[in-house]
Amino acid sequence: MSNHLAVANVTAALGRRAHSSAAGALDADVDLQFGRPVAPSGDNQKPTLHVYLYQVTPNAALRNSDLPTRDSTARLKDRPRAAVDLHYLLTFYGEAATLVPERMLAAVVRDLHSHAFLEAGFVQMVANGADHQELQDSDLAAARELVKFTPAQLSLEEMSRLWSIMVQSPYALTIAYQASVVELEALESGPTNLPVLKRGENDRGVETTLGPFPQLDSWWAGAVAAASRLPRLPSYPALQLGDRLLLTGSTLGGDAVLVTFTHPRLAAATSTTIPVADRSATELRVTLPDDAGAQDQWAAGIYTVVAQTTRGSEQHSSNAMPLVVAPRITAIAPNPAPRDANGDVTLTITCHPKILPDQHAVLLLGGREIQATAFGPAASDTVDFNVIGAPAVTGESLRIRVDGVPSLPFKYDTATGGFIFDSTQRVTIT
Repeated sequence: MSNHLAVANVTAALGRRAHSSAAGALDADVDLQFGRPVAPSGDNQKPTLHVYLYQVTPNAALRNSDLPTRDSTARLKDRPRAAVDLHYLLTFYGEAATLVPERMLAAVVRDLHSHAFLEAGFVQMVANGADHQELQDSDLAAARELVKFTPAQLSLEEMSRLWSIMVQSPYALTIAYQASVVELEALESGPTNLPVLKRGENDRGVETTLGPFPQLDSWWAGAVAAASRLPRLPSYPALQLGDRLLLTGSTLGGDAVLVTFTHPRLAAATSTTIPVADRSATELRVTLPDDAGAQDQWAAGIYTVVAQTTRGSEQHSSNAMPLVVAPRITAIAPNPAPRDANGDVTLTITCHPKILPDQHAVLLLGGREIQATAFGPAASDTVDFNVIGAPAVTGESLRIRVDGVPSLPFKYDTATGGFIFDSTQRVTIT
């Protein structure tokens, strides 16, 4: 912002820059005049440059940027400032036979195009110069916006109207420029703010939320030993109890981070606090438990996972992202399994987590889908399957599918650093 001398400072600076260009083009002395253009009198053909501020208009972008400046009682809240654009005519006089006006105009246009801004140092030099001692108190050099000169395109009709109001000045070679933006600050200022005695709750400082709210984008699941492997292996298609889960996204940091897993068939959600060592702004790392308690807290199927971040007293929740949890087969009995006289066999599958009474369990064996037999009203980690007309197989891979999510027939092999089929999930039927 600037004081009342800013407009005059811009005019003087424009004159100084344009005069230097015009004089350099002729390598001769050039008169600089401010105000309405007036042709040299008599036979005086000395080159002359007129700088005329003919119009001042509000700046369209900043004219209302400081509103409101007063409260409902008309008390000043903030120092008002008026943002204006200045419109200039640069008029050139000189000997027409040697094309003096044209040469001066071209030099001015060239230099104002390459140096369109009024730099703070140049503005201060003009204000402190001997030619304009009346501008010594100008503070335009400290303005937050640099003044820029832009050529204004005036039609023949607009130019004719403009010169018609200057009835005593015959038309001469002229170009128009707009200077933008000049902010004029009022003399009065708003009330003085009281000192800050405490910053935030318990003087812990300012709490600032940067960027958007937490966002979960994708997840990776795998064995704990494979989570630190580089390059990282492809993710398991589903998460299992005991596996490592990596949640990636943005703005996931904070003083505390809580991840909540919700299953539509479980009455209570499962929440896990992420330690500092297992979280960053873009990744959260958690290992699902596989102890006895986890069998009752978790279930196979589709979950929604939400990350909740705490920063000071503010809490923000991420989007809900779907997550698939698969059953893990831990035992097959009997194995080998002998068929009875009808060629049938009953297989008992033990899996983690427990299967809920209202869940749908299917055994996938040799291209067949075998429905589970009915089991008790409570959740169970074992389920029986009657295989009618069971084929004789040796080391056949099988899977159990719970609520549409099948178990994984493979595992991570630490020796090779890759995936292998899990031999504990193969059955032999004799």
